[in-house]
Amino acid sequence: MAAISAIANKTNSCSGASVKTGKLGCNLEFGTPRHLIAFKAGLVIPAATVFNQAYINGLVQEGKAIPLVGADAFEPLSSEDSMFTYNSGIDVQNLDGLPKYKLTYREDHQFYRELSKIKGFKQYDFAIGDHKGNWKLAVDANGDYKGLTAGMVNPEMVMDRTDGGDPESKSLQVQFINRKEWDLDYVLLDRANLENDPEDFQGVNGVILTFDVVPASAATELVVKAVLESDGNTPVEGLDESDFLYTVAGATEVLTAPTEADGVYTFTVTALVSTETLTMRLYDSSANKNIIIEASGETYSSDILTADVV
Repeated sequence: MAAISAIANKTNSCSGASVKTGKLGCNLEFGTPRHLIAFKAGLVIPAATVFNQAYINGLVQEGKAIPLVGADAFEPLSSEDSMFTYNSGIDVQNLDGLPKYKLTYREDHQFYRELSKIKGFKQYDFAIGDHKGNWKLAVDANGDYKGLTAGMVNPEMVMDRTDGGDPESKSLQVQFINRKEWDLDYVLLDRANLENDPEDFQGVNGVILTFDVVPASAATELVVKAVLESDGNTPVEGLDESDFLYTVAGATEVLTAPTEADGVYTFTVTALVSTETLTMRLYDSSANKNIIIEASGETYSSDILTADVV
């Protein structure tokens, strides 16, 4: 796939050559906003970047991006330009209106809890995706790209369901504070020029690790169960030894390839010693990050599981 600089503001969807209505070129349009990616404020996306799942996942792993895809509803809350009127009736603009978006998500409560954590002021820039899979980015003075500059990011309360009404939901309001980025300094990325749909850009999936068998003195097996934090039940399958970090009394131990069945992983380890403290967590040792990226593109993270050998 081509770099952003090669596809920005270009569309491949122009057709109907036999229909000549007199207007040159193809319209590059942006549809209803449905997706956001929150970037760490000030993050620069070099012009040569390939805007795909691998790139976004890398930023997610580094803690520099939070995908918020698949909103169920969009509401524009933008303010209008303000005018001052002289006694003569002449209007003069005295204030630029600012864009403000409200996106409503109907997801599970784990998503709602995590969404509440991004409340803040001027902490994020945002890429905006529409219902067709197109993206809008800002362009800086160097010809590189970035998210659109945001001011207040406000996750609203969960809206409860009423009798016969809509399902419960949670909305996110974002005000954008650089009007020039909206009027001039922006680019559109046409879905036809991209590798991935917005739904491929997913956030981190929380994982709960538990010792399925209590670690006992002299044992040479360690049995760890992994389930999704969102429901506490769905097994996380397909992990291998490189996805785990195991320590004994504070020292990292090398894990052998586990056997796995329905999210339960059995590792062969050095014989356990009574009272020693064990820890286990998901970890990408090659990147030294607490978020792992699977071949499928899914990302996972867990808290540290701790237990004393009995």
